[in-house]
Amino acid sequence: MKRLITILPLVLIVSACGQASDSGSGSAFTPRESEWQAAMNARDVEAIAALYRDDARLLPPNLEATIGKDGIRAAFGGMIEAGLSIKLNSIESMSGGDVAYVVGTYVLMAGDDVADEGKYIETWRRGADGEWLMANDIWNSDRPAPAAAKMPMTHLVITHEVDDAEHWLAAWRGDDSRHQLFKNNGAAHVHTFVSADNPNLTGLVVAVSDMDALNTMLASEEGMAAAAEDGVRRDTLIVLTEGE
Repeated sequence: MKRLITILPLVLIVSACGQASDSGSGSAFTPRESEWQAAMNARDVEAIAALYRDDARLLPPNLEATIGKDGIRAAFGGMIEAGLSIKLNSIESMSGGDVAYVVGTYVLMAGDDVADEGKYIETWRRGADGEWLMANDIWNSDRPAPAAAKMPMTHLVITHEVDDAEHWLAAWRGDDSRHQLFKNNGAAHVHTFVSADNPNLTGLVVAVSDMDALNTMLASEEGMAAAAEDGVRRDTLIVLTEGE
C-alpha cells in the first residue's frame, strides 16, 4: 500500500505533463498539404499566407531566406503570376508536443508541362489556440542546377613602350597590383608580355567583359596616374581588338 501511495503521485504528474503538451484545443497534428495545394492552385496567395506563422521562415533554393508573411506572399505570388500550379505528396510526418515536421515531394506544373520537381521539409508549431501553423519551409529541386551564364568576352592586345620594363612588370605583381585595378573595371584576366628584342617594348592580352568600364578607367585620373607611375609611354600605345 505504501508503494502504491508513493507511485500514484508520480503517475499523476506524468499524466499531467502529457496533457500539457496538448494545450489549447488539444488538436493532434495533421499535415495541411491539401490546404496548401488547394490555395496555390486556386491562385489565392492570402490563403497560402494564412497557413504560416507571422514569423515564419521561407528558405527557397538559390535565394536568401525571408522572415514573415510579406516574403511568403512575394515568393508564392510570383509563382501564381507565372501561371504555375503544384502537386504535393506528404511522405512522412511526426509531431511531439507543440512541434511537428513534414517531409514530402512536389511537382510544379506550367500548364500540362512539368516545370520542376523536388522535395521539401516543413516544420510546424501549434499555437495557444491549438492551430498548427508552418514555422519553416524549405524546398529544392531534383534537377541539376542550370549552368552559369557565361559573360561575353572581348579580347584586346595592347602594346606600348615603357621607361623600364622591370619597373612596369613590378606593378603587375602582388595582391594590390594592376591586375586588381583592371579586374575592378571590367577586365578580370590580363597577361603581361615583354619583347625579347626590345626590353622596353611590353604588352598585354586582356579579356574584357565590360569595355565601357575599362575605357572609363583608362581615361580617368586614376588610370592616367597609374600609367604614368608605371612609366608607360602613351604615344607608343597600340590597341588591337579581336576580329570576327
